[in-house]
Amino acid sequence: MPEGIQSVQRALYILERLASCKNGATASEIAKELGVNRSTVFRLMETLIQEGYVRQAAITKRYYLTMKVFSLGSKLLDEMDIRTSARRILEALQKETGHTIHLGLRDLNEVVYIDKISGTNPIQMYSMIGRRAPLYCTGVGKAILAFLKEEEIESYMHNIVFTKFTPNTITDPEHLKQELNQIRERGYALDQEEHENGIRCVAAPIFNYNHEVIGSISVAAVAITLGENNIEDYAGAVMRAARTISELLGARI
Repeated sequence: MPEGIQSVQRALYILERLASCKNGATASEIAKELGVNRSTVFRLMETLIQEGYVRQAAITKRYYLTMKVFSLGSKLLDEMDIRTSARRILEALQKETGHTIHLGLRDLNEVVYIDKISGTNPIQMYSMIGRRAPLYCTGVGKAILAFLKEEEIESYMHNIVFTKFTPNTITDPEHLKQELNQIRERGYALDQEEHENGIRCVAAPIFNYNHEVIGSISVAAVAITLGENNIEDYAGAVMRAARTISELLGARI
């Protein structure tokens, strides 16, 4: 196993080990459990201390987790609480539009669907809670991507491998940048059968109390169920719902 991967595994073990006990642990205890020399543990601990995740008691020399780890967990809990905060608004949006409603959160280069309310039409799209999808070709994904910081968008563009899911999928970075500019200007994103043939979506971003985009909601429909309507006709309702959820999370819109 490469040295770098082994070091990461050992560091993660240390964090989990310290999280599992109130009395912390010594370098000797951890070295014995890992089957390594104490010098190896000292080097790992030094890095974790420098990064602010671990502290060492001056007298006992035992190691403990810091509040930085707690803050990471708290951030995740704050984001997961979106589902509870948003549920009533999502239900109202579904009744207003009649179509399927999705709530998604960003997870690195993907969006994860954390809630769904099915539409009333007998012809339904396939989607499920926990499903992942790319940011660049879904309504919920583009609504998030467009409102990231510029440096985050640039990093995303350089690291993503574009896949053409349908004839409408945008796979050119410059074209995608133009699309993101339009999304920022109008406040909502469209998926015109870019990820799945026959599926159209309109989505709007959700912001937290720091005005950071953390997720989005969408109205999604099988194209043939829209009748005389365009998916874009629901943009206003989606934006109002997203704004309400953001305000519940402490955002000032």
